Amino acid sequence: MTEHLSLVLKQCISTKSAALAKAVHSISLKLGNLTRLHVGACIINAYSKCGIVDAACHLFDEIATSSAKQHFVLDVVFWNSIISGCVRNGRDEMAFQYFKSMQFYYSYYRNNNYADLDLDPDCYTISSLLSSSYCLERNPSLGEQLHGYSTKTAILSSLSVGNALITFYARWCWFHKAKLVFDSMPRVNVVSWTALISGYAQQPGNEEESLKIFVTMMRHNSQLPNEFTFATIFSSCGRLTSFSQGILFIAAALKLGLLPDINVKNSLVGFYSECGCLEEAEAAFKDIANPDLVSWNSLLKGYSQQGKGEEALGLFKKMLEEGETPDAITFLSLLSACRHSGMVYQGLNLFRCMKQDYGIEPEEEHISCIVDLLGRAGKLREVEVFIRDTQFNLGPSVWRTILGACRVHGQVEQAELAASRLLQLEPCDREAHFVLCNIYAASGRWDMVASLRRSVKEKGMEKEPGFSWIEVGNQIHFFLVAHWSHPQIDEIQRTLFELTNNIKEWTLETSEINDFLN
Repeated sequence: MTEHLSLVLKQCISTKSAALAKAVHSISLKLGNLTRLHVGACIINAYSKCGIVDAACHLFDEIATSSAKQHFVLDVVFWNSIISGCVRNGRDEMAFQYFKSMQFYYSYYRNNNYADLDLDPDCYTISSLLSSSYCLERNPSLGEQLHGYSTKTAILSSLSVGNALITFYARWCWFHKAKLVFDSMPRVNVVSWTALISGYAQQPGNEEESLKIFVTMMRHNSQLPNEFTFATIFSSCGRLTSFSQGILFIAAALKLGLLPDINVKNSLVGFYSECGCLEEAEAAFKDIANPDLVSWNSLLKGYSQQGKGEEALGLFKKMLEEGETPDAITFLSLLSACRHSGMVYQGLNLFRCMKQDYGIEPEEEHISCIVDLLGRAGKLREVEVFIRDTQFNLGPSVWRTILGACRVHGQVEQAELAASRLLQLEPCDREAHFVLCNIYAASGRWDMVASLRRSVKEKGMEKEPGFSWIEVGNQIHFFLVAHWSHPQIDEIQRTLFELTNNIKEWTLETSEINDFLN
């Protein structure tokens, strides 16, 4: 009978049927076999995967109480089922509380003649805790403590723990530690490589390092990349606008037969869009038989980045006709497209229907888009009304956007207010000081310029130099402001000088022609 119940529970999980899970729970209670053959653990697992974690916790607590009365020990499978269930449903704090209870529980039984039982948390316990986000974001040292525990209990050699540690350290940009874990692992698999590559790729400024690791992986004959590896790599190539390298990796994915995968196709749409190749992005999108929300969002983002407002709205209409439901990312791309295209009315209408029609609460990025949309149109008074009406707790990015709009339109008083609010949130924000300084200079208030510059100097803040890059011959060349370290700098300066003169001559000729025609 228990075997049949286990099969039914698998069906519960695949269909996410909470009602069926509760029915199995009821039958198991009547049969009295909740603690037999891990049926209880399977029901806890089913509850958590169906999203009813409170029921899972209630059942676990009942089984734990029953075990104390009947003098049997809950094994690690029971504890793992509730810990992983809590993490899966965003109850990270509860998961760590159960982990502490687990250690106390097993410590008690070890001290009471149960030393021969294996009562230690295993690799599944630790990897589940390392995949939590809320607790580790609030207290990253918990991850390091789990690392120490893994080393002490000799489960660090487990692939799942090693991979989870790489992901954790990379999330916090502790790349040195992530690399140390990777290098110390007895063996690695494609998940290990992908975790390391993804860690670098997701942190701005480290995309090139992710490509280097990928190339090393390709030379590592024992491991071949999978669809998730390629999806990450195409994202890196897109952010670097490294079109030629991306094409080489597309050939590799084609050779390995991974191009048909939906994750790879979606990342290709994003890659082409980031590189400004909208025709190729559209072709890649059309090649997807059944596009999902990520597919639609990837192309929408491409239209947004290229300022194709009308095309973005047209694609959104088609998306709705296909029965796809938009999310917050969809609206962010649409609002950004309206912002770059100067489509004020359409942008405001999208913002309104976002909450009213789809129940999506606006985030700071959406607010910032609307503020920028109005600011670019010179509607700073409307910005004030919009902020007042939304009653949103404005973050740094919004005040930074308002400050930029004030600079463009020379609104000193509003700029002072925006800078003041921004500096309250981020006292050492360099941009606020330098933008406000430029606004004062443009309005001729040199006393305020001198005062701000003294303040910047006293705080030890220096403006970060701007930089740009260009890809030539499969190599990316970086250029920093006021730096002359590029090996071809003399040739570059000569070419720029010639281009400048040609532009001046062309501008003069155009002006003379216009005068003649007028």
